[in-house]
Amino acid sequence: MQKGKRQKRKRDMKKINDIKALKRKSIALRRDILTMLEKAGSGHTGGSLSIVEILVALYYGSMNMDCKKNNCRDRDKFVLSKGHGCPALYAVLADLGFFPREELWTLRKLDSRLQGHPQLGLPGLEISSGSLGQGLSVAVGFALADRMDDVDARVYCLMGDGEANEG
Repeated sequence: MQKGKRQKRKRDMKKINDIKALKRKSIALRRDILTMLEKAGSGHTGGSLSIVEILVALYYGSMNMDCKKNNCRDRDKFVLSKGHGCPALYAVLADLGFFPREELWTLRKLDSRLQGHPQLGLPGLEISSGSLGQGLSVAVGFALADRMDDVDARVYCLMGDGEANEG
């Protein structure tokens, strides 16, 4: 691939091109998030609900990734720097088949893989996050590594307003 020119990449996932379908997907994910938080008895409702459309646009619209090929070198990567918004990410990953949807109801429970901040080991996660302000550095590292290895992948990082003030 020539430097500076992005080729059209083969997309592994079926993408949703209909705005109404994306809106319906966002509503369904919000229901799952609220159910997760209610069953857990705690969590960050606003931080989770506020990122749903961003995740839907990325995961169902533009990211090149596939739950069956999660270790593929040229897949796009997503870093949730504001880790407390993870119920939204968990809902998306479950919907895409990275793990069973029923596991969502174990949020914040003892021995659950779904904790209050993302932890490596859950399919679809790139990093453990939660320390505000660190996700951007990790995402830049991923992007530089891909560039050095001539890998055609994108890296997305979602930060919160609070961590943007961390400095």
